[in-house]
Amino acid sequence: MAADSMVQLVSYLAAQQPDEIKGTPESEWVDFKSISPNGPYDLSTDKGKFELAKDVAAFANAGGGLLVCGFKAKKRPNELYEVAEKATPFDKKLVNTDSYKDVLTEYVRPLIKVKFFWYDHPEGDPEATGHYFVIEVPPLPEADRWAMVTRGITDNGQFIKNSWTIPIRNGDTTAFLPQDEVYRLLNDGLRARSTAAATAPAPAPAADRVKVREVLRAGLKLEEAPVLFFQSVPDHPRGLVPGMYADGGLRDVLSNQDTLRGTHAFNWSSDYTRPAPREGGLLLADAPRRGLLVESDGAVTGAVSATAEMLGWAMERYNDGSGVRRINVFVLTEIALEYFRLVDRHVLPLVDGAWTHRIVALDFARPPGRVLASGEDPAFPLWGSTEMATSDDWNHSWRALGDPERDAYEALRYIYALFGLDVTVNPFIDGDRVSAAKLQAKGKRLQAGQ
Repeated sequence: MAADSMVQLVSYLAAQQPDEIKGTPESEWVDFKSISPNGPYDLSTDKGKFELAKDVAAFANAGGGLLVCGFKAKKRPNELYEVAEKATPFDKKLVNTDSYKDVLTEYVRPLIKVKFFWYDHPEGDPEATGHYFVIEVPPLPEADRWAMVTRGITDNGQFIKNSWTIPIRNGDTTAFLPQDEVYRLLNDGLRARSTAAATAPAPAPAADRVKVREVLRAGLKLEEAPVLFFQSVPDHPRGLVPGMYADGGLRDVLSNQDTLRGTHAFNWSSDYTRPAPREGGLLLADAPRRGLLVESDGAVTGAVSATAEMLGWAMERYNDGSGVRRINVFVLTEIALEYFRLVDRHVLPLVDGAWTHRIVALDFARPPGRVLASGEDPAFPLWGSTEMATSDDWNHSWRALGDPERDAYEALRYIYALFGLDVTVNPFIDGDRVSAAKLQAKGKRLQAGQ
């Protein structure tokens, strides 16, 4: 037997009939993955991350397809393609779907909304036990092609920085778009864009939801305090976000956030409050420190106080007598990255299309004023040179990248400019990204009292 379509293959798995899949050839719509001791993809290695990103991007650039994990494929004599030869079900603990999502979020552009499914092997089989794991990859719309992997790889299986590649599904194999074709596509696109620009109006940016910021600020009782806002809005909202209050939906995500250093650190989680329904959305408030509001259409607004409660944490002793208040570099960076880890990973995928991220800093220059310094936070008793905020209404936006560490970098780039500083003076920056590893290392030093 063999499956002749995605629907039929999935129906065999759902009916616990894996033997019916044997003989199915790999093709432009299915690829079979056997299991190593570290699962179908070894995400502890650059090679494993690249393989996952490459396979997903290749199917997205074709007509979509299935990555079916738990079958060994082999090319038989006189056959053109490898076929599923043996069922190899495996333990679910070999796959962490959050890690798979993280790899795809980091290494595939644009963001591709894959779906994960588990199917059981029949009970009572004396020869095999376990499960099958399927990654369903949707096709990219023609207007959005091509999907690319943001890293190339060496023959030794190591990522090459500042490189990229465009994989395409070619029958039962994966090829890569030739350089000449990439060059032609780029030039065709530039010419078409230049022609259209002469006649088409500029696209409207996502609405700046000023009222939402005002409501959140009042609800946190921060009307008299300087506040930093993070805001994310879909360019084309489509009504209610599905499953806001369902099991595994956004309410559960906010209640059980995957943070870098736990709820005690500088993030948007809380041990004391739970997200509360608000006009079809959710409000997670921790006055007067910070709060997060998710609207019914998925738009998110986060507010952080620029006081000793949050952004000025542990900075009171560096007051030079003028009354100015210093911003803690570590707190600012961690809270920014945690916002985009939450929003880019869990909210953006709920609404198709482009999103706009925005930062707004209000009343940072109002006396006594807020200051920020280059480099690390000072070690007592050294103060370090500081720069004063230059505006009381700093408002900048950018097209969401869907990559938390890149979007956090963009946010900090604008925040540092408020103080007349370049973002490269931030010690937690690595190239054009915020480094989660550097933040975690600093957090460990803080816990150790260093």
